[in-house]
Amino acid sequence: MVSSQYSHIAAAAAAALTILAASAAAPGVDAAASAVGWRVMNAPDGTEGKTGSMCIHNLLLPNDKLMCIERPHTHPFPFINPNTNGVTSVIISIDPNAGTISYAPNPVVYNAFCAGHSQAADGNVFVVGGDRQASSTLQDDSNNVANYSQTDTGTFLFNGIDRIRKFDLATSMWDETYQMTTARWYPTVVTMADGSLFIAGGDLKNLDFGNLADSNNPTYEFYPTRYAKSIRSSLLNWAFPHNMYPICFMLPSGKVFMMVSNKTVLIDPNVDPGTTEANTVSIADVPTLDHAPWIYPHTPTGFLLPMKESEGYKATVMICGGSMQTTFTASSACVSISPDDANAKWTVMNNMPHGRLMPDAALLPDGTVLVTNGMGWGQAGGNAGDVQYAAAPVFDTDLYDPVKNTWTTVGKSTVARSYHSAAVLLSDGSVITQGSEMANYLDYWGTDTAVGPTAAFINFSDPTTSAKPQCYPTNQTGVCTSPYEYRMEQFTPPYLAPGSVRPILVAPSNTTFTWGSLVGFQLSASGAAVSRITLVRYTTVTHSTNTDQRLLEPTLVFSNSTYVIFKMPPNGNVAPPGHWFVFALSASGVPSVAVTILLGSGPATSVTLPPGATVSPTSKSAAMGGPAAMVRATTGWAFGVVVALAAVVAAAVALL
Repeated sequence: MVSSQYSHIAAAAAAALTILAASAAAPGVDAAASAVGWRVMNAPDGTEGKTGSMCIHNLLLPNDKLMCIERPHTHPFPFINPNTNGVTSVIISIDPNAGTISYAPNPVVYNAFCAGHSQAADGNVFVVGGDRQASSTLQDDSNNVANYSQTDTGTFLFNGIDRIRKFDLATSMWDETYQMTTARWYPTVVTMADGSLFIAGGDLKNLDFGNLADSNNPTYEFYPTRYAKSIRSSLLNWAFPHNMYPICFMLPSGKVFMMVSNKTVLIDPNVDPGTTEANTVSIADVPTLDHAPWIYPHTPTGFLLPMKESEGYKATVMICGGSMQTTFTASSACVSISPDDANAKWTVMNNMPHGRLMPDAALLPDGTVLVTNGMGWGQAGGNAGDVQYAAAPVFDTDLYDPVKNTWTTVGKSTVARSYHSAAVLLSDGSVITQGSEMANYLDYWGTDTAVGPTAAFINFSDPTTSAKPQCYPTNQTGVCTSPYEYRMEQFTPPYLAPGSVRPILVAPSNTTFTWGSLVGFQLSASGAAVSRITLVRYTTVTHSTNTDQRLLEPTLVFSNSTYVIFKMPPNGNVAPPGHWFVFALSASGVPSVAVTILLGSGPATSVTLPPGATVSPTSKSAAMGGPAAMVRATTGWAFGVVVALAAVVAAAVALL
């Protein structure tokens, strides 16, 4: 039974619910939040802001809220987080325009550290797996290492390695009752077309490269269960111990993409695997490069490039960064594959401007990809403060343009983001970064550019070589830096440069939509003219792993100064159900503040088209450089009523 010793957690949950409710009708921002570049976010009173919890696990909630979950603090640092009284999860309220943050604890009962997660079909969020470690107000967490089932009257956080949790936005409470039949530490979770979950891999305890016994869990499963409670994967078994947080995505074909180390398979969730893995097909291996296995602890990041209706919503996976094989220098390499293609092959792409281990990628509403965070040398891993594993933080921020296949450096952050960091897109088109359990790296390395030896660096633990020898392995309060990074930094992309004019997208009264529907959104005539619409799925991210984010660009059917019509994506394979941002973009690529919708199954609906407008599944969008695949009028189409002059409409139709 959960102890009542920590009775304040109920009050914390109530406070979090109040924050969520109070912000439900928060207005959007119709201007650039700040000058282009980075700024550290403040508290509402103007002091430096804190995330409260160290943001290892990041789950976007409506109204620019962020659920952040950390691991329990351990020796030699204070073992109860003073910001939260030990609670490991918080909800952070973010005002992207003012550049401010505040937080409220929102407790989980079963340890969610090193879990996987995804956005749920109903708009809530799932957190799957976790860690065995318990936490108590009566003892240092590190005392529980030898016996993870150890509890006492002060225990408030319990073994959570086999749990599936669901957070309910309406109540601000967690349902943590479901237990898997196997432990999963570092699993990957994908929300599939029907809203069920694909859960892949994860260790049976806590991966220790020095002791791999009784650790491998080369299986995946579905939730709710289908076929079997746990399904063996020969790929996951082959890759062990390089099989933590496999890179996975839902594909338009209905299959699940899974890349582990340097091999790739497609898994059909609608085929019974039986005893022969009948649902699994191997596709191409990653080309041989000077690169360590493309997975933890040589952590890269993977993402889907923008998927466009004009191209049949074709999916292309791109993976960037990690570690080189011949040295411990971070890799700048990128590779891509279109896995639904016949005879799909990996392609070596243009290198990033900067090598990055543990990078994070955020899809921006204009279709570019922001890559940030990470280190220039080493590997991922370690307890909080174990900074000897990775060095040389990468402060430069890089932007990838998939249309031009080019990289540009667009800024330099000020906060180092090492192991356990993340990046998340907000509704105004800005990006936030948070996390890092290695904020004390200068105590050890001394400078931002110092790196370790070229081999066996894991043994680089001689305290006499560190910048502050008294900090290793002990921690002297007032002398040694805390490893927990609570600052959040916000990046304003170049498309929001001062003087830029946003389109203004008006939120409809009903924000629930179904696949395949022809929909219309009202625009404010005072905003910039709209030339594109993009949909970006809400995100969850940890350990450079983000299965949720994807950007879809439907073809515009009609647009003028006050109304825009487009067709929702056709199904959940293309657009997994759940919360999505809808952005309107000007011809110069300036995005509106997004409207959040809940997209999913149900009968398709259709607004009334203006005379002469048609929905063409093969036409190119203007943003693709082809003929404009929409009707444009100069006046008065709003709320589905045609007031444009017939001659204007006819002239626009003639341009199709």
